Amino acid sequence: MPFEAKFHIYWSQTDAAGIVHFSEFFSLVEHAEEELYRSKGVLEAHGRMPRVEAYAVFKSPLRRGDVARVVLRPLELKEKAVKYGFEIFNETTGLLSAFGHIVAVCVENEGGRLRSAKCPQELIEAWMSVG
Repeated sequence: MPFEAKFHIYWSQTDAAGIVHFSEFFSLVEHAEEELYRSKGVLEAHGRMPRVEAYAVFKSPLRRGDVARVVLRPLELKEKAVKYGFEIFNETTGLLSAFGHIVAVCVENEGGRLRSAKCPQELIEAWMSVG
């Protein structure tokens, strides 16, 4: 079963046209990802996973006061990377607002330099549990 999280849309997330700016969609996805890690007890891993790819297709707007439901599903779980898909639904209108995917890599910080590293097993298991 996929992981789901709901968020209210606030005025600060909207642009001059009164709709959520496209960059805020990625923030919603990352908030949902953080909630997934929190719920699985692996929150500390989230800070060591820079994004190397982000893709989205926007279908319908989100506006201030709407409730967004973010759905996450693992697509590829590799030794050093996680690719997951997302869908963002506007619970207020019942419409799909966006879908896409994120690729995040696991890294270690060695003296200020990041290098790829094997993902913690508990992180992979967290994603497997929401398959």
